[in-house]
Formats: sequence, C-alpha cells, structure tokens
Amino acid sequence: MEENTEQQPEQLQQQQSQKPEPQKDKATSRTFRRVLVITALVVFTLACNVMLTRVMLAYTTPRVVAFDMKKTLDSFMDSVSQKQLTEAQSKALSDRFNDALEKSLADYQQQHRVLILVSPAVVQGASDVTRTIQHDIARRMKGDRE
Repeated sequence: MEENTEQQPEQLQQQQSQKPEPQKDKATSRTFRRVLVITALVVFTLACNVMLTRVMLAYTTPRVVAFDMKKTLDSFMDSVSQKQLTEAQSKALSDRFNDALEKSLADYQQQHRVLILVSPAVVQGASDVTRTIQHDIARRMKGDRE
C-alpha cells in the first residue's frame, strides 16, 4: 500500500503536469491567432488608407498648364491696330477683350481642374493651352457683338 500511496502522488503530479500543457498550448495558439488577426487588420487598414490617399491626391491635385499671355495680347493689339477705331471704341473693345480673357481663363481652369501659369513661368512639362483659350476668347468676343 505504501508503494501505491507513493505512486499516487507521482501519478497525480504527472497528470497535473500533463494537463496544463495542452491548455497552455491552446492559450498560446489563441494568443498567436489574435495577434495575427489584429496585425492583419492593421495592415489591411493601412493599405486601405494608402489607396484612399492616392485616389484623393489624384483627383484633387490640379495639373499645371501654360498660357502665353503675351502672344495673346500682342495678337489682340495687332488686330485692333489694323482697324480705324475711335478712342471710345478702342476702350470698349479692350474692355470686352479683358472680360472675355478673364472669363475664358476662369472657365477653362474650373472645367479642367488645372492651374494656369503664364508661359515664361513654366520651364517644361506643362501642356500649352494658348490656342484653346484664344479660340474661346474669340468666340466670346463674337457672341458679345451680336
């Protein structure tokens, strides 16, 4: 019986030491899974934020375009100088041109979501929209006359 009594505590110790191992493994496994899931969610959230930021920047950052103001004004002055106009007519025509120029630039900028710079301010890389704006100015000038 003594041997049996001595064996019982040993067996109990072995059984007790064996039971926590699977529970410990399960707890470690659960903790690892939780950490893995949380890490995956954080990485996913960051990736979504990066994509959203790129999309927002692509749609909100204006492109830069160039407009040759000097060429446009010179062209207008040449056409005015060829006509025999009184000072009042010349002033009225200049005012109409100025209004048409301002409206054309503002409309183009709004419609195309661009930043318009004068040509001398642009070194390279910006598309030139001078012709397009000149045509719009001419259309507005003709529309004002009628």
